[in-house]
Amino acid sequence: MKKLILAAAACLSIAGGAYAQTPNPMKKEQVSINDKVKINYLQSGSGDTTLLFLHGWCINSGYWKDQITHFSNDYNVYAMDLPGFGKSTAEGRTEWTIKEYADDVVGFIKEEKLKNVVVIGHSMSGDIMLHVAMDLPSEVIGLVGVDNFKFVGVEFSPEDMKYLENYFKALESDFAKNAPAYSEKTLFQPSTPAEVKKAVMNDIANTDPTIGYRSLKDLMQGFGSTAELLQKLPLKLYLINSTAEPTYAEGLEANCKNGFQIESVGATGHYPMVESPEVFNSALDNILQSIHQTH
Repeated sequence: MKKLILAAAACLSIAGGAYAQTPNPMKKEQVSINDKVKINYLQSGSGDTTLLFLHGWCINSGYWKDQITHFSNDYNVYAMDLPGFGKSTAEGRTEWTIKEYADDVVGFIKEEKLKNVVVIGHSMSGDIMLHVAMDLPSEVIGLVGVDNFKFVGVEFSPEDMKYLENYFKALESDFAKNAPAYSEKTLFQPSTPAEVKKAVMNDIANTDPTIGYRSLKDLMQGFGSTAELLQKLPLKLYLINSTAEPTYAEGLEANCKNGFQIESVGATGHYPMVESPEVFNSALDNILQSIHQTH
């Protein structure tokens, strides 16, 4: 159960460096969505449907390079850095909350005038995209979570909560040392490529400690409200999840009023889009076909 609770806490992405380089014809751009927030993003392709890829904790937009290449033949594809990660910034921000990130994404969609948007959110960005869908019901036509929403409805024991409390104390005291040490125990599988693991561990250690700690803390403090958000969701929820940690389907059945669908990518680690990109892209292709059939 300790592994499960830490996996829930770390249900966010934690990489970047090795995946920061992206091939042409992707455009690297930056846009200001207000006087304090500047968003760095990648864009490629065109089409009536927009795919907006959101990374999780401490990752950047380059983590989606295989997906941008694959899907830009048929879609208008964007991948943005969340402020505090990659090259995006938020001047004067101190709290780094899920709702603030959702507001950033909403502002980006409005600024770029994106329509018919399918939001694909890895890990922490799953909660972010729920808020985005609520705020932009006319623009967002589909939501796809990546290795997240696995523990909806799960109640943790007092022992688990104590373990989580100690985890956050360790992060607060020495993020660069303790975040990689804890994460190494939960985010990988034997099949995880060595270069992925190396990049993850390096980028955890180099994450801004304040942003890393506070964004994760806010995610976990809002864990209990995820079910309520799902109950209000006006869309079917699609998931692309690893089977290494099983998804608690009963919780999704009880809270996803418009249904849900899980596409499995096998027992990968927490990063299926780079650990098994061909399988991941095939799963997302299937989901996009389903979304198009309902719109």
